[in-house]
Amino acid sequence: MKVGDPGAQPERTALAWSRTTLALIVAGFLCVRLAPTSAGAAAAGAVVCGGAALQIRRARAKLHARRHGVSAGEGAADPGSVLFATGLTVLLGVVAVLLALH
Repeated sequence: MKVGDPGAQPERTALAWSRTTLALIVAGFLCVRLAPTSAGAAAAGAVVCGGAALQIRRARAKLHARRHGVSAGEGAADPGSVLFATGLTVLLGVVAVLLALH
């Protein structure tokens, strides 16, 4: 008896990564808009740029996989992307706390 579609999990993971980076970008734009200081706006801008870089990296990896006919592990993220996304999330949290304290 077959349980689920084994090909759906990587696609769901890739979509989750896209949603996460888009949420980082939107939250970063909001923080840029609401930042009372230029330093806060610059840090939030770094989050926006980093989120965009992650989106571009994921899109390029997907395009590369399609060109070379590789579909295994399409949704899996490399450790560097995970670490970078974690750092962006922490930076955005710091910016949000500084905005709340100001």
